[in-house]
Amino acid sequence: MNIKIRNSEEDQYGNSKENIFLAFDLEGNYLGSAYAYASINYHQTYETPYIIFIGVNIESNIDKLFGEEVTQKLFDKVFLRAKELRIQRPDLKSRIYAGFEYDKDKLDFYIKNGFEEDYSIVMEANIPKNFTYILPENVKVTELKINCDTEVMAYKAMHDEMFVTPLDIDIFAEQGRAKYFKNLSFLIGGKVQGGCTIFEKDGFGYVETIYVLPEVRGSGISKTILNYIFDYFLSKALDKTKLEVWESNERAVKLYKSFGYNEVKKNLMFPRIIL
Repeated sequence: MNIKIRNSEEDQYGNSKENIFLAFDLEGNYLGSAYAYASINYHQTYETPYIIFIGVNIESNIDKLFGEEVTQKLFDKVFLRAKELRIQRPDLKSRIYAGFEYDKDKLDFYIKNGFEEDYSIVMEANIPKNFTYILPENVKVTELKINCDTEVMAYKAMHDEMFVTPLDIDIFAEQGRAKYFKNLSFLIGGKVQGGCTIFEKDGFGYVETIYVLPEVRGSGISKTILNYIFDYFLSKALDKTKLEVWESNERAVKLYKSFGYNEVKKNLMFPRIIL
């Protein structure tokens, strides 16, 4: 059975038609799709800031062997498109990522096609019982109103500009129901410098997110945020803290280690290839 692949007739979710591929058999039956999506992220992947995501998905009712053929043909098309997108930014080092969730079968497929495994690191630290911290007078801390849609959507817009994986509003709302949840912004002179999302999880003070705006990196605000977090956790009788960080985010890993965090586990993430 032959396979015909063409571009989408319209944009989907803000992506270009040239980045979307649809597969059909000769009778016009839909078989699957693939997409490429380019993004620039200096926050989590400073060394390789030009990120190109690709994804391939086929219909579940297709015969296994035929499904493998469809997957390969879609992959060949979308990977070629990713390379074309990569050429558009020759000034930046780039990496291509496949998908957003771990899937063993998909991982094996991408590894076969030259991709490599990538990991996140789970880190834990003990907060000394005598730890104290006084926030500098020039730093102000404000808290996001989790029940205010306007504030949440504004935060999502900022988050999605900085982080590789977009903010999932449902997961964020679920975190907001956790004990000791805080989504905080740190301001100097009335301007946001950075922020964090923290809560209690399994007896740990859990750090979900720490961010620093690109223009103030190196100013020490990340250390201010972590010191504030440690002080807050201790005020809630939480003397153990945990977080998960992308292994590729070497700057963040180094910062967390300087605060006593140690690696306790690795989680396999989606596969990638550096170009």
